[in-house]
Amino acid sequence: MESGTKISDRAMKLIAALSEVYIDTGEPVSSAALSQVFENSGERVPPSTLRLELGKLERDGYLTKQHASGGRIPTSKAYRIYVGMLERMKTMPDIPAEIQSACLALSGELGRLLDYAGEVLARESGCLGFVTSPSLADAKIARLKLDAVEEDIFLLRLELSTGSNYHHLARMPGVSGNIRLDALAEILTDRLKGRRLGEVDAAEIESAVKNAARREREYDVLVHPLHNLITDARLGEGPRTVLHGAAGLLKASGDDAEALARAVEFLDNRTALERTLGRVPKPEEVKVVIGGDGASAEEENLSGFALVVASYHLHVKARGRLGILGPLRMPYARHLALVRGISETVSRALISRELSDRFA
Repeated sequence: MESGTKISDRAMKLIAALSEVYIDTGEPVSSAALSQVFENSGERVPPSTLRLELGKLERDGYLTKQHASGGRIPTSKAYRIYVGMLERMKTMPDIPAEIQSACLALSGELGRLLDYAGEVLARESGCLGFVTSPSLADAKIARLKLDAVEEDIFLLRLELSTGSNYHHLARMPGVSGNIRLDALAEILTDRLKGRRLGEVDAAEIESAVKNAARREREYDVLVHPLHNLITDARLGEGPRTVLHGAAGLLKASGDDAEALARAVEFLDNRTALERTLGRVPKPEEVKVVIGGDGASAEEENLSGFALVVASYHLHVKARGRLGILGPLRMPYARHLALVRGISETVSRALISRELSDRFA
């Protein structure tokens, strides 16, 4: 069972059984205790046989002993095997109706919805809950508005499909004060509505303005302010991370101040965080990152911790991620179901809102 060698089904079964006992009790697992677990499930395996098998797993790096005469506990390598089995099972989540209703009620306010999701993850898991927002470069334009503030000064307002709003004050000398701003804004909205911020370039904005103004030159001064507004929304609003339940991270680190410092450094490192979260390729797929299992250099900072993460989506391209960060010894089956359930609930709420806006 060296690196790169396929582990046997028997070894996987032993690792899973021992991991579950250790997660449940928090105590090193003896061969006698594991024998009792098998007997309770209808399979008789003598402690002497298990002792030999567990010794082999220990030599291969899947188990370790805190004391020579004590029981064994799983290593990061063993947890990776165990959670891989759970990931393939795809346990169906059971999210309370009140949480689903709350998410649906907040679907028009992305910031509050994501904050609530992070709060639920932290509360239900006892770990650190986190949510990253999708990049607004993938958000769609919902509406444009124009208002006269005073002579030659106008307020341009941009509303996105996510519920976010942006505005930009612009000085536009030469634009007559009696132009029909509402009609102009309506024509611009009809032209740009449904377009993603990342897809709208300067040429398209200029074309939209000229079309809306029926090629009257005085409206050309709208091109640059509108382009600046869309650029600000696209570039100024990258993914943001919401964190809840810092006490859970403190609890997970125990008395290991260095482990806590490494975990905080990892969360503060946007590049490392995004690279790790980017390992979740599909909506609602749940992945577990085991710190210190050698999968990547960045995750060495998570040694002693585990990350359970899933993605949610506004539409096909706009995705964010959410999950929990906690100790290696955590109830993985329960937490996988929790994270999967919250990601599906958030996605359903956002999609429902998008469909409602589309057919309103």
